[in-house]
Amino acid sequence: MSFYTNLTTKKKLILGFSIIVSLTMTIGIVAYFQINKLIEADAKLYEKGVVALEKIGIVSANFQRVRCNVREIILETTPEEIALREKRIWMFREEAGAAATILEKVLPDDEARRLFAAFMEARKNYGAHLKQTIEMAKENQDADATRFILKDAYKTELIMITEIGLLSEYLTKSAKQLSDQNSAEARTSAQILLILAFSSTLLAAILAMLITRSIATPLQKILNAVLSQQEVVKEKSRLAEAISAGDLAQEVIISQPLQLDIEQVSDDEVGTLLKAIVTTSATQHSLDTAFAGMSDSLRHAREQEALSSWFKEGQNKLNIIMRGEKPITELAEQALAFLTDYLCAGVGIFYVYDQQRAVLTYAASYAITQNKRQAEQITLGEGLAGQAALEKKMIILNDVPPGYLRISSGLGESEPAHIVALPLLFNGSLVGLVELGSFTAFGEEDLEFLKQIMEALAIALSVNISRQQVNELLEQTQAQTEELRVQQEELQQTNEELEERAEMLEQQREQIRATNREIEQASADLQRKATELERVSTYKSEFLANMSHELRTPLNSLMILSSLLRDNREGNLSPKQIEFAATINGAGRDLLNLINDILDLSKIESGHMEFNFETLVVPELCNQLLNILEPISTHKGIEFKVTLDDSAPQSIVSDSQRTLQILKNLLSNACKFTSSGSVSLRVSTPASHENLLATPSIAFAVTDTGIGIPQEKHSLIFNAFQQADGSTSRSYGGTGLGLSISRQLARSMGGEITLVSEPGVGSTFTLLLPIRQTNQTSQTGQTGQTGQKPTLVEASHKTNLTPLTALPMPLLDDREQAHEGGKSILIIEDDLSFAGVLIRMVRDRGFLALVAADGESGIGMSERYRPSAIILDVMLPHIDGWGVMRSLKDNPLTRHIPVHFITCLEERQKAMSMGAVGFVTKPVSGEQMDSVFEALESALEKTTKSLLIVEDDPAQASAMEALLQERNITITIAESGAAAIDVISRELIDCIVLDLGLADMGAFELLEELKKRDQGRRIPVIIHTGRDLTREDEAQLRHYAESIIIKGAKSPERLLNEVSLFLHLIETSLDPDKQRMIRSALDKEALLEGKKILIVDDDMRNVFSLSSALAEKNILFFEAENGFEALKQLNLQPDIDLILMDIMMPEMDGYEAMRKIRADARFHNLPIIALTAKAMKGDREECLKAGASDYIPKPVDMEKLFSLLRVWLYSTETKPSDRPDSSNWSEGNS
Repeated sequence: MSFYTNLTTKKKLILGFSIIVSLTMTIGIVAYFQINKLIEADAKLYEKGVVALEKIGIVSANFQRVRCNVREIILETTPEEIALREKRIWMFREEAGAAATILEKVLPDDEARRLFAAFMEARKNYGAHLKQTIEMAKENQDADATRFILKDAYKTELIMITEIGLLSEYLTKSAKQLSDQNSAEARTSAQILLILAFSSTLLAAILAMLITRSIATPLQKILNAVLSQQEVVKEKSRLAEAISAGDLAQEVIISQPLQLDIEQVSDDEVGTLLKAIVTTSATQHSLDTAFAGMSDSLRHAREQEALSSWFKEGQNKLNIIMRGEKPITELAEQALAFLTDYLCAGVGIFYVYDQQRAVLTYAASYAITQNKRQAEQITLGEGLAGQAALEKKMIILNDVPPGYLRISSGLGESEPAHIVALPLLFNGSLVGLVELGSFTAFGEEDLEFLKQIMEALAIALSVNISRQQVNELLEQTQAQTEELRVQQEELQQTNEELEERAEMLEQQREQIRATNREIEQASADLQRKATELERVSTYKSEFLANMSHELRTPLNSLMILSSLLRDNREGNLSPKQIEFAATINGAGRDLLNLINDILDLSKIESGHMEFNFETLVVPELCNQLLNILEPISTHKGIEFKVTLDDSAPQSIVSDSQRTLQILKNLLSNACKFTSSGSVSLRVSTPASHENLLATPSIAFAVTDTGIGIPQEKHSLIFNAFQQADGSTSRSYGGTGLGLSISRQLARSMGGEITLVSEPGVGSTFTLLLPIRQTNQTSQTGQTGQTGQKPTLVEASHKTNLTPLTALPMPLLDDREQAHEGGKSILIIEDDLSFAGVLIRMVRDRGFLALVAADGESGIGMSERYRPSAIILDVMLPHIDGWGVMRSLKDNPLTRHIPVHFITCLEERQKAMSMGAVGFVTKPVSGEQMDSVFEALESALEKTTKSLLIVEDDPAQASAMEALLQERNITITIAESGAAAIDVISRELIDCIVLDLGLADMGAFELLEELKKRDQGRRIPVIIHTGRDLTREDEAQLRHYAESIIIKGAKSPERLLNEVSLFLHLIETSLDPDKQRMIRSALDKEALLEGKKILIVDDDMRNVFSLSSALAEKNILFFEAENGFEALKQLNLQPDIDLILMDIMMPEMDGYEAMRKIRADARFHNLPIIALTAKAMKGDREECLKAGASDYIPKPVDMEKLFSLLRVWLYSTETKPSDRPDSSNWSEGNS
């Protein structure tokens, strides 16, 4: 549209006529094409409709003619007539075919062609029947021809009639559709022509109207604009004359610009003229706006000048009022009167702020009636004034509620409607407050005026207040000056007296300096002595620790070796020798008790003794003492009795161990120093004059009829190492530590020991203890963390059988048919699918199959059913396969049963050394399973076992033969390695006992040769030698031999046990003496057998004694002299099972060695038992902190040591997650 509006008037007219001519031509062209389209549609209707219908009619008529002639040909009798009819038939058929050919060309669509194809197929079939009918007619087979026509030919005729009818119907329908389409197109063409004609007429009218409007409308706007500007010019002329006369109140009339969208205005001649007028109108509007703004600025400037003058006038008048020195009340009244008058307020009040009391005090008021007089003072936050003062900002209150305040005059009174409270601030500090009330609202200029004068009024008020305070201070100063003058006179007199005293003090100070010098010298001497005492105490502690170590170290060896001799396990000592060993052991224990007493005394004197206070039942304590001392008194032939008074309490709070220690010492001394007579213990509540304690107490009085103690030695005997008779010829021995320790212990527990004695009559020692402890804070002893002690599981060898219902049946097996000693194989396997396979294989071999899914059930079933053989897995729940194997071989009822391992672990050597007949690793093949059953059957079927003894010493060989000879064992002796090889090559050997000291070849050479010849099966080899083996030799022998026995006191029992194990001998069938020998070898220390223990100690005496005891249990031990060698040994022997670690060693002590061992992840759970002779306070905790699993002091109690070994070595048999964690190792595990 913008293009059209920008055209000139001439171009607009030309454009309009061009469009009309173009529309007329368009209508003619469209009419031409529509007429041609109708002609083509009519031709198509004729061809596809009329011609097609005509041809299908010809086809239908000729078909009817053929049908009639066919029926008539049958009725003809002469050949000529038949030939004539035949000619006609083929003529009609040819005419129908010609019509069909034309019809095929004019068919309208695919559906018609499909129907035509079906028609042609029917016509083809009908032609075949037609020929057959004509042939029958020619041969005068009229009856056959008639039947044929009525039956077979009739069907094809009906198909022809149907197909012609369908095609004819479809062509008629198609022709009708073409006719309807032509009619619709004719109507459409007529409508298009009418629309085009109407559109061209309408467009011509629109163009005429647009052209007329584009010229007339702008002209009308131009005329209106010119007329409006004419009136505006007249009004502006009048306003200019008024303003020039000084009348700024006149409002400037601003002309409105002509509101036209310039973008919408055309660019023709009329549009250009209209744009010029619009521009002029906008310019005039800008001028009017600027003129009006100038007028407003002048008027506003005049108003601001008047307001500023009003502000300055008020400030000047207020400044005049505040000049000069005036009282605060007068200043407040004059200022308040001015403000109410100047601001046209009706009422007001003035407050001054009292900083000391933090309140607003009343200063002046204006027009307030007496009954409405405000309070004399207002606290901050109280009321409107107090709140404004608190917030330090102006508060304006409008629409004051009725009755709040009234303004009165001689003519009447009324209520103010608006109130303002103005705080007066000077440097941000509150100095006063003004409150005004008015009938009318305070305007913005009034509030601004108050803000401007607020600071000036605050300054004047502050200056006035300061001036008043200065005057008050001046008066006070004058009064104080007078007082000072009087005091100065008094001080003058006092100074004279002080000078006299100062001279006296100087003399005394000199005397004090001399005294201080003497005290400092004495203090230095005391400090030096204290340092010496502390050093002596340190030396004493170190001496005691070192003495303890040096005494305990040889004492350890003495007690272990004497204990071994006293036990006489080999039975080769005489009773006298056993008595000597027992005496040595007893003397060692006495020496140990002495060392412990010395250490106890040291702990008490240093304050390091710890106490554990608990409830102590007195009757139980008396019974315990009676049981301990009665055998001693009976042995000496003296009477011993215990008396518990009714007045004695039934229980006290004390350290039971220390109390028992004190009483045992007192009673032991009484028995010791009483050769005849009696010793008694009386427990009672002491009388008030007898009680030396400050609290209620209990008295334990030990009375004897012994030698007595002289009065002068009563205090001496309580000193350490002191006795009543200290001569070298005294009758009674002892160290003299017992009473000293007892008294120190009693005093540490808040008690006391008293003595009443007379030589030759006897003595009474009385132990006084408080019934209740008043202070137990620092006396409760530290207790180690009580980690859970690993439980020792020992196989049960009882003959009573597990109830049948208690043994679970994971799979359906043959236990109901099985009986003790029957031909059966026990399968111990937790993989039930694999166990099912084994059941079938066992039954195929002619055995009954028994199944257990865990180790416990397997042990129970082996005891109940005594199977012929056992197939065992290692990874079992609860008790693993190794535990099951140990239990079977430790039980005399089951140790002869052949066991074959089938497991996923690579532990063949371990299994064979435990007495297994074979070992196969999962997964297994059919051939391997065959070898498993062959090995079991071979072990079962061979009733006579073959044993080869390889020994070059005839006497030793004969002794072993006599030991091992049984009716079902054939023993062969080979005196050399070559003879042994010859025997093995000729005979089937079941077990070999081999001595390493052969003359013709080395042991390893022989073992390697045996290994080469024993490819199919492995013969168990037992090394029986007297040679001391190195670690390297032992490790190498383990690859060939199932067991290593060092000749010694216990070697026959072990040899018999090992041979019976590997030959699967029934233990109960052996000679009773041999059964006892086997049982002796299979005691509870069997758990320790074969374990590897590292002994870390720098004292060879200790190493020898410990190693001798360990060797007796068939424990493999390794030695290291210090921590460095221990670490090297662990790297060489990482399979060490346990470490015995001494603490005090050169180069690297036990603490550092344990920390380094624990730092290695491989040995995080390796049990370490600390051995130390330095049994001082904190040793145990430091050992456990360094990484020890347990702790045992020297001299070592071997029973306790073996108990610890069984505990910790059993834990190594469990999986690592079940082992005790070293972080929780404590004394509780011992």
